[in-house]
Amino acid sequence: MAASTPDFAKDVAPIFQKNCLGCHSSTAHRGGLVLDSYESLMNGGRHGKIIVPNDSDASRLLQMIEGKLDPQMPLESDPLGQADIAMIRLWIKAGAAGPAPGALSPTVSGQPLPSILPQASAVSPVSSVKFSPDGSILAVGGYRQVRLIDASSSKSLGEFDGHADAVRSIAFSPDGNQLAAAGGEPQREGEIRIWDLESHHLLNTLKGHKDCIYSVAWSPDGKLIASGSYDKIVKLWDAATGKELRNLQDHIDAVFAVAFSPDGKRLATASQDRTVKIWDVATGKRLYTLSDASDGLTGLAYSPSGDKLAAAGYDKTIYIWQLGDEEGHLLHSLIADEGSVLTLAWTRDGKTLVTSSSDGSIRFRDTNLDLKGLADRQPDWVEALDISPNGKWLAAGRYNGSLSIYDATTFRESRSMTIFEKPKPINILKTQEGSGR
Repeated sequence: MAASTPDFAKDVAPIFQKNCLGCHSSTAHRGGLVLDSYESLMNGGRHGKIIVPNDSDASRLLQMIEGKLDPQMPLESDPLGQADIAMIRLWIKAGAAGPAPGALSPTVSGQPLPSILPQASAVSPVSSVKFSPDGSILAVGGYRQVRLIDASSSKSLGEFDGHADAVRSIAFSPDGNQLAAAGGEPQREGEIRIWDLESHHLLNTLKGHKDCIYSVAWSPDGKLIASGSYDKIVKLWDAATGKELRNLQDHIDAVFAVAFSPDGKRLATASQDRTVKIWDVATGKRLYTLSDASDGLTGLAYSPSGDKLAAAGYDKTIYIWQLGDEEGHLLHSLIADEGSVLTLAWTRDGKTLVTSSSDGSIRFRDTNLDLKGLADRQPDWVEALDISPNGKWLAAGRYNGSLSIYDATTFRESRSMTIFEKPKPINILKTQEGSGR
């Protein structure tokens, strides 16, 4: 063992993955210690640094593993084997170097995924849609890309490619100069890519979530980005630098929606755990929880005035709460659709709530939840909705790769287009023949 230096990703990280992540991960960080990445390991916990490079005897981690410092780790489990302890000791003594650039750490990403080509052509669903602040551009998210469309003519304006998986949520910066596209690989890593709208250059990539991101929002002052992930965590990021500022941890299941209040002082988050939580943005403190829903919540939206919040989800019900500084109370609720509510939007004038449902419909309701209009018999599930800044148009993206623009006043379809075409089938025989050669 003395003849070679242990590699963090290959030799050390698997020890933590097997023995430590039950108590020291981004979702269960006892003692403030997170061991699911090299960076968080070197940051240490509440007692400070736990690794002193080149000095294993002075490293708190090794002292606790060896039982020289109480409590011995792993807590309430068998002690580490001597071979594992020796490996960690030698790694620290050699300088505690991190993984090589580009190397995958097993504690973060597991083994590399194989590249498996599809045997049949499949169209990308429209998984997200967003109007720019001036209403001139419509950004449409799909599998591994965002397409930009002229909102009035439907002319293509370009594409942002290279995303890890489906782009599940989109947010424009308030000045309209940048776009945040969020997604990532399920059970592996969340990802937010920040794009420049003028140059179409990638400005930054934000990573930190341990599962895919389902919702992203840009604060009204343009300084913060919020993200909600299947890893149960809500994060606040510095929009200028991409630095992670806060971890908001109180949900006990996947977070499907995040939204800033119009004044930017509050953040609302909706989860599979059947709750909406209201947070103070400045301090990261959870202010209160709205727990009236009977099943997971998939979407939420502030009223333009910011004093009300609407949410909906699997129980087919729309909820509207009156919000206060320290608590909120339910104003209205209605079993509104025949299927689960997939997404929800509130018009800019505050007069209409729009929902799409797995029953194949788009419904328009007033703030008392009385039905105003219906666009039923959709050709496929409408998974993405957004309303133009002037309140005139509703964009609805579907699972079959198509998108329609509706008049938000008459509730009639104005035009429809196919955003994501079905790709040509892959010739499996030629692919296999090439692999054999």
